[in-house]
Amino acid sequence: MSAQRYGGMTGVRKQNEEALKDVAPADLSGGVMPRDLFEDWFRRVQDTSMLLDMVRTEILPRQKMELARIGVGERMRRGANTEEGTSNGSAEVNTDGIQMDAEKGVLNWDLPRETVEDTIGQVDEIVLDKMASQWSTDTQDLGINGNEDDSSGGASEAFLSQNDGWLKILDERSDTNTYDHQNGAIDTSLWHEARAALPNKFKRNQTVNSPVYMMNLSHIENYEYELTQREDPLGAAVLFSDDDMTPFNYDVYGFAAWPEDTALFTYPENLIYGVWQETEIEVLDATDKTAENDLFARYFMRTRDDFSVEDENGAVLINNLPSA
Repeated sequence: MSAQRYGGMTGVRKQNEEALKDVAPADLSGGVMPRDLFEDWFRRVQDTSMLLDMVRTEILPRQKMELARIGVGERMRRGANTEEGTSNGSAEVNTDGIQMDAEKGVLNWDLPRETVEDTIGQVDEIVLDKMASQWSTDTQDLGINGNEDDSSGGASEAFLSQNDGWLKILDERSDTNTYDHQNGAIDTSLWHEARAALPNKFKRNQTVNSPVYMMNLSHIENYEYELTQREDPLGAAVLFSDDDMTPFNYDVYGFAAWPEDTALFTYPENLIYGVWQETEIEVLDATDKTAENDLFARYFMRTRDDFSVEDENGAVLINNLPSA
């Protein structure tokens, strides 16, 4: 409905109510997001989370399915007379897929009536941003710390036990490379020993798929502080933010939700996040709770997602880091 047909605060409210129809179940074919809205939402999810923007993301047309392997670091070329699946009698080519089994996740929030009445602008955009921002923040946390066997109790267990995250997956796979940094500091020895534990085949082409270090943000801040104490050009460059921190020419990324005692050295595309495209939104605007709390509506978003790792041999799990 045209905005010119309304005036004053009542006009703003009516415009916002009209805009909210864009994310109402009546216009969503039974509550399922149409493809264009889903793609807009997922783009915002990736833009909000640095980690989800780095890893390999997949839109899953089915809840349980198999993804093809990229094969980063592997020698895939073969001679014309070589039997498919072998390499001249040596190791077999790894052609098996990556199994994805998406688990249901639910996000809900309340939209106060004052927001609809007082907000200047499109409230449907605010709702979509809210959905994307919260899902992105929580999903990055779950991708790092998720553990289906968590028994911490309460809200913590309810969150962490939804799915196994990348660190749990790597910890349980027998072929994951590990490095124990027991009693070590966050210094050059950490970067060196971690890269030494990664097979050379995963370091061949840094311009295409470069491994990176991932760790708790506090460790990076402390390491940067130590570098600023050095009386040399490197210390000055870090102090004045002229150079990024790239030990041995590998980037380092810090995340606030990352556990302090663990770090990871791998190429980001080795970590996989898949989300089911049949994402649903339900809007409740005529319930006892909405009336009692003067809410415009309660929103529920339901989807299914899963985490995986393509090749554990292309990762180094770094354990026993000191407290930041």
